Amino acid sequence: MKWTTISLLVLLLPCPLRAQSANADVARSIAMIQNGQAEVVRGEIPALLARYPNHPGVLYLQALTTSEGAEAVRIYQSIVDNFPSSEWADDALFKVYQFYYNLGLYRTAEIKMAQLKKSYPDSKYLTSAAETDTQQMTEEKTDTAASTLAQMAEKFTLQVGAYTTAANAEKQRSIFEAEGYPVEVITRVKEGRSLFLVLVGSYGGMDEAREQGAAIRKKYKIDSIVTAK
Repeated sequence: MKWTTISLLVLLLPCPLRAQSANADVARSIAMIQNGQAEVVRGEIPALLARYPNHPGVLYLQALTTSEGAEAVRIYQSIVDNFPSSEWADDALFKVYQFYYNLGLYRTAEIKMAQLKKSYPDSKYLTSAAETDTQQMTEEKTDTAASTLAQMAEKFTLQVGAYTTAANAEKQRSIFEAEGYPVEVITRVKEGRSLFLVLVGSYGGMDEAREQGAAIRKKYKIDSIVTAK
């Protein structure tokens, strides 16, 4: 009975204490990755997710150790969307920016950089070399997020999937087509490998696209990312 009571007390520890423990584990794991132990950390992810479900730091580790770029960027985006005030959010958003920039989807990359500037003006990533590249792309635009967004793509779409095989992309396309959504598959090549992006809908604004993305997530349990069309 005594040990049962102690166990219950441990489970009922105040959230700040659990958060401190989670943050310590995340910091330890990041240090291990930096020391070349990414495989070890990857093996620990399931246990960390079970111990700290929906913790943004653990999700960040999961993305950091995911070898598939498209899946990693989906997790990074979920951190930005669901935990925007966490200490990992600006890092995650910058990695989403890098993903699209490296794919050559510059307009979408601009959207992500503008969001970084607007939501995290003190982020260390705004002084990185990648931002210099973005400034070169947008040198005739103003430096404010609002004016940047105003001059970007007129239409937006939802990226609901990114696959390394055309067959898997076509399978997801058929699912959304059967539900009556306008959908297309586009191909991007990165480091000699093809990536097949599944895009749903065409929207006149980011807010409209986000609303539709939320509806798709609720109905189909599929996350999406707003991109320029």
